Amino acid sequence: MKTSGLFLVLMVITFTINRAFSQTVNAPAYLDSLPAIELDKSQARSYRMVTDYYDFDLSGDFRIKIRMAGNLTCKSDSVQWKNVYLSSSRSLDTEFPIGKRVDYMEGFTYQQGADIISADFFRKNLPEADPLAMNLIWDVMGFDVFAYECWDSLRLNTEFRAVNANSEMEIAYGTFDNKDTRITWLGITESNNEICAILKYSVMNNPLNLEYGNITMKGRSHYWGEVYVSLSDKQIEYANLTEDVLMSVKEKDQSERDIKYTVRHITMSKINDND
Repeated sequence: MKTSGLFLVLMVITFTINRAFSQTVNAPAYLDSLPAIELDKSQARSYRMVTDYYDFDLSGDFRIKIRMAGNLTCKSDSVQWKNVYLSSSRSLDTEFPIGKRVDYMEGFTYQQGADIISADFFRKNLPEADPLAMNLIWDVMGFDVFAYECWDSLRLNTEFRAVNANSEMEIAYGTFDNKDTRITWLGITESNNEICAILKYSVMNNPLNLEYGNITMKGRSHYWGEVYVSLSDKQIEYANLTEDVLMSVKEKDQSERDIKYTVRHITMSKINDND
């Protein structure tokens, strides 16, 4: 009787293992390639965008942190912002304060496209914008590029060198040169009850030359992150970015340059329209 009971237990374990193994073997069948789907731009999709800047000196001593965060809604090629707040703190370990609302961003609406990087775009549509606001707007477009531009070229666990995304861009307050864009489809995950492709990107050793007000900056940027794209409707469910910028900063009325580095952390999380 004891032997029969042990045999029965072993049969159950073997069946369970075989079933799990069979499911594992079949799973890669739908990882052969990314589905040929189009993003339905008629569906409104809303996100919470949080960008944190941490400034340090070359010894790694913390100086200041700044947060610019807000909600955006995308529909068709239109983007609208609301509830954008700016805050700062000289304490590295404490929470950001609530900060002050950026009134000129409230309800700001524009068509997503390459022209939004130019100084002329901001002169005509948002003359109050500073580099923090400009970066907030540009980073949304950047996530779209990493999510969609190379979709048909990606293969599982194979790094794709997106040479078409490499170029020196004249942005509103200088130039930024994307030197070596690489995107890898890492696998799948679940986010917001959606099965998503995980797309990893990295863009390294990017020269920058910037000028704003009486300050000039020259340096280089490394940035990398992930975008989660739904395999059912191709909407971005989540995205993140980390950037390390090393730069020489000079005020026009000063003879010496200040060498510092800034670390940026960005998250873009999908939300309900009423959040």
